[in-house]
Amino acid sequence: MFFFSSVFAGLLLLLLSLPLNGCKDEFTTDPEYKLTMPDSLLFDTVISQTISPTAAFKIYNKTEEAIKIASITLNSSLNYFKININGKSGTSFSNVELRSGDSLFVFVQIVADVHEENAPLLIEDEIRFLYNGNYQRIILSAYSQDANHLREKIHITKDTTWTDERPFLIYDSIIVDSAVTLTIKEGTTLYMKRNATMLVDGTLVIDGSVEKEVIFRTDRKDYIWKDKLYDQESNQWGGIRISSISTGNRIDHAFIRGGAFGIEMDSAMSSEEDYTLIISNSQIHNTYKACLTTHNRNVYAYNSIFSNSNNGCVVLLGGYHQFDHCTISFIGRKSGGYPYALTLSNLDGNTNSASEIPFKATFNNCIVAGDTTRPAEMWDEILFQVQSSIDSLDFRFDHSLIFTDITPDQMEKDQKRFNVVIANENPRFQLVDNTHYLYDLHLSEDSPCKEKGDLGLVLRNEAYKTDKDGVERNVEAAPEMGAYQIVVKTEETETESTD
Repeated sequence: MFFFSSVFAGLLLLLLSLPLNGCKDEFTTDPEYKLTMPDSLLFDTVISQTISPTAAFKIYNKTEEAIKIASITLNSSLNYFKININGKSGTSFSNVELRSGDSLFVFVQIVADVHEENAPLLIEDEIRFLYNGNYQRIILSAYSQDANHLREKIHITKDTTWTDERPFLIYDSIIVDSAVTLTIKEGTTLYMKRNATMLVDGTLVIDGSVEKEVIFRTDRKDYIWKDKLYDQESNQWGGIRISSISTGNRIDHAFIRGGAFGIEMDSAMSSEEDYTLIISNSQIHNTYKACLTTHNRNVYAYNSIFSNSNNGCVVLLGGYHQFDHCTISFIGRKSGGYPYALTLSNLDGNTNSASEIPFKATFNNCIVAGDTTRPAEMWDEILFQVQSSIDSLDFRFDHSLIFTDITPDQMEKDQKRFNVVIANENPRFQLVDNTHYLYDLHLSEDSPCKEKGDLGLVLRNEAYKTDKDGVERNVEAAPEMGAYQIVVKTEETETESTD
């Protein structure tokens, strides 16, 4: 009994003899111990009168001592930036404790006022940290861009031109009334909110250029998750719908991306010579439904790209169509009723019967391809949707690379529909990164599409002598198939690309 009491008493005396500072925090006052933090935080350009995405960074105490930050202050003259530290919002924080090896989160947003200027305005503030005689700061900077805020459903009732003086932030529907033309000039950006859609009863003219495309995209600039921006995701806004009474639409040098659909064209009767839509030097990318869907309407497309859709890239349901020097690529993976890069159909989808409707489609110097990371036996990217036999469908592929399950023997016997076709070879795009959602559909120098296009097509049409990027096509030998001409890299061009 005495033995156990002696042990207990000894332990008690030992605990009492420990220094009291072992039971409380001691903070160093040595200025040599410093926090680790970034020097600056740069935001993407933000639209005035909107809340920016939240940016976050960490402050680390990598020293061996606890540090008490006497003050953290947002030094702001405009009060545009808002900060939150470890869950608390404010402009000034005192006695913030940071133990050795610990860190704290700083969250930052910006809400800028209108500055009544067309050019972006640089806004700068700073967060100041004072502790132990040390002064550290983080510079906050962003460009604020005034925009045309279209908050309600807009009816365009007279001929209207939009320019690139300021971007447009579209909250709801834009309706172009019949007998009215909306012209969108080069360099204009349309930021589309979740419910934003454009309905064209009249005429849409997009007049972009090589240097200054017209852009339709989501208004969100933040990340949907770690490696993917909302701008890389589909179904972020509506799309462009061309109604049955619309005529004379022209789209040149546009980049339309991230919609629930790209362009959908409602059914109407028209003659073979009457193109409802001419689309050139453009790209429609990352759509939930098809990039382009036509219902008994006529489309003429050249130097254009239709890529990455959950439900078909180009879906042609009746009508008369010509595609020259186009790249149609179904890299994203598939669902819905049209899980192919290209659908050709002469069935009337607007009636309960499976009656056939007028259809004709030609593809010259084109690429129709899919995800080459899949097994080669799955490289079938053309759906022929017919009532009885493919013989009832009027189509032609000429000097084109296609992914198809039609055998070489069958194509050899059917040269009316398949003339100088490369079947099921990898087109060798420069970048297909499904992990990081990065795609560059320019061709590599070893592409089988190199100098395999029809030179006569280019010589007959002045618009085809340059590609989507404005690069001159090869008229000494033969052009490439698809929307892009191969540009051979030299030391000079590589230097220019890094400037």
